[in-house]
Amino acid sequence: MEKNKICFIVSDPVTAKVFLKTPFLKLSKYYDIYIAANLKSNPDFYLEGVKDVYHLPINRKISIIKDINCLIKATLFFKKNTFNAIHSITPKAGLIAMLGAYIARVPFRVHTFTGQVWANKTGVYKFLLKCIDKIIDSCATNTLVDGKSQRDYLISQNIISQKSEVLGLGSICGVDLERFKPSEKTRQSVRASLGFKKEDWVFMFLGRLNKEKGVLDLINAFDQINTNLNQKLVLVGHDEENIINQNKEIIKRNNITYIPFTDKPEEIIQACDTFCLPSYREGFGLSIIEASALSKPIICSDIYGLKDTIIDHETGVKHKAKNIKDLTEKLVFALENKELFKKMGVEGRKYVSEHFSDEIVLKEWVDFYKKLFE
Repeated sequence: MEKNKICFIVSDPVTAKVFLKTPFLKLSKYYDIYIAANLKSNPDFYLEGVKDVYHLPINRKISIIKDINCLIKATLFFKKNTFNAIHSITPKAGLIAMLGAYIARVPFRVHTFTGQVWANKTGVYKFLLKCIDKIIDSCATNTLVDGKSQRDYLISQNIISQKSEVLGLGSICGVDLERFKPSEKTRQSVRASLGFKKEDWVFMFLGRLNKEKGVLDLINAFDQINTNLNQKLVLVGHDEENIINQNKEIIKRNNITYIPFTDKPEEIIQACDTFCLPSYREGFGLSIIEASALSKPIICSDIYGLKDTIIDHETGVKHKAKNIKDLTEKLVFALENKELFKKMGVEGRKYVSEHFSDEIVLKEWVDFYKKLFE
């Protein structure tokens, strides 16, 4: 019997590698899986479970001429390959994919909302970005959102309807509990490589280093803590806005450690005692549930996108977004209540195991597509 064909559309193939690797493996047992993405910088891209990979010149930045050209190519591509479903992730890929699939009359058009670029914007630019999301939703036959609080927010902003869905309690791929499993051996090894002492309490941020992630707030809050409390701060991720160089005096004064890249978050996170995400905007905090799976207590902002990833004062604590004073107080609270925070970390792994394991989320993926094609 011939399998149904699903083509996933993303702007950057890295998005597929990070978020869709395990869903592809699971879905490929039942369907033929394809990817279309901008392969300009990664022409040999490959993922296990994917039948074929195609190039579509999708650019993240808005460019009317380039975007129209890409839309035409996408529409012709969809017509030629007669896919049963097109599934897009990220805003620009969603706009091109849902419009093109609508014109090409692809039977099932699915888009997953993973965060709103416009959430902290203002004026005409915000209006334009919101219109793009409305177009995506109107062209889609099915809309998914990667978190319940994000879905509520999008409904309140009149972007999507009540017919939209969340797979389980949220997350695109869930957490591999065997990969993200606490290991004292790994913890000691990584801490030793970073030069940390046993008594040091290590705070860590992992993600893209930019202002909207709250990294500057974290650096400034850490700078205000009494240096006699044996605290350390580690920043891990690509520095998108030259934050490290622009704040080199504070970083040097506080002996803050910067690690530009890791492809093994399950190892580097082991080194910390508290995981921090003081973000201004998130669709769903995957890094938080990964850290929680490693029994790390969380300090994060109180934005809507992180609401489902943490139980306040049970698996971590929240601070007011964009509030350095409140963030500083939460960092000090962790240093003064270490045993309490360790207990929060243990509860965090339980919470993730019950709601966000990849086993649970991947079953939701299969159930969604079985129901869709039936």
